[in-house]
Amino acid sequence: MKISVDSILSSERLASIKKRMSAIITNKHINTILPMYLTQSLVPQYIRERIDTPDGDFIDLDWINKEVCDKPTVILFHGFEGNSRSHYAKRIMYYLEQIGWRGVVPHYRGCSEEINRQPTFYHAGQTEDMTFVINEVKSRTNREIFAIGVSLGGNALLKYLGEHPDNELSAALALSVPFNLDICINDMDKGFNKYIYVKHFLSSLLPKMKEYASMFDNFNYANHKVDTLDEFNNTYMCQFFDFKNSADYYQQANCVPFLKHIKTPTVILQAENDPMVPIAAWPNKENLSSNVSFIATKTGGHAGYIGLTTNLKDALLKLPKFVVTYFKQFENGEKTGQENPLDIIEEFMIFDNDDQKEKTA
Repeated sequence: MKISVDSILSSERLASIKKRMSAIITNKHINTILPMYLTQSLVPQYIRERIDTPDGDFIDLDWINKEVCDKPTVILFHGFEGNSRSHYAKRIMYYLEQIGWRGVVPHYRGCSEEINRQPTFYHAGQTEDMTFVINEVKSRTNREIFAIGVSLGGNALLKYLGEHPDNELSAALALSVPFNLDICINDMDKGFNKYIYVKHFLSSLLPKMKEYASMFDNFNYANHKVDTLDEFNNTYMCQFFDFKNSADYYQQANCVPFLKHIKTPTVILQAENDPMVPIAAWPNKENLSSNVSFIATKTGGHAGYIGLTTNLKDALLKLPKFVVTYFKQFENGEKTGQENPLDIIEEFMIFDNDDQKEKTA
């Protein structure tokens, strides 16, 4: 006889436990940070490939099911200081591996454990390398190509879609997008965010800057304290990309002006409790093309979206299942009436009737 937890506990006690679990898992910081520690058992079998860029540099690609050519390919553009081992990349690529699709994570320059050959880096609005990678993947398949952009990668992907409305992608999805960088950076450089998230980012960024300075004579390592993202951008992004200052960078990288030009079917998934992207940074409805669906959820954190279940793998695969269910609608060239992807993330969409935002499309 199989005994379940539900059969042992009273309904009142069980409801109380589930309520407490929900309160913990929906906390914005827990939902953002916890996946980093829960994905140890998910190990996608990556195959690394290095491709040369037109400017004499390289981009490292980590592939899943690299030789599978008769299934769709999903390109995942990671977030700030991310890589193929970031929890969201591992979760999505692991799931793609299980269902037999092909996936690839291109690493931004400086993010694949080796400093690049050229004195250049990456930023939230850079789309040249993205264009190069998408065209490279297109040359290798006749099936659908889908793209996911997470956080900084989501901003860059949306900007790319607006810059190149007639692109090679069948559909796209952007997750936890910072949109208006000035608002997000200002919020990040304060309080708990600065102490936890900014400190985490700078712990990998500053050693890279020191290494760049040792390799390239025209790159200077700061002799003053850099403890905010805005100061980092003023000090280093302006060296790499000739921005006048951080404000100029934020304005040029902002994806919002490009959203209305998007022709590719695109979903933007954004959580109200994202600790890195305040609602004030979200675009308005009138900013969006008719091809863009903006899904606002009450919970999810920053690229978290952990399902509320005692089965750890199911909890971690909630986000990948949503992603794939959305993309499956566009197999064979046109949108089909398959499973509604919103059903998969229904537990995160707990807005009250009077709580719906104008910005939810």
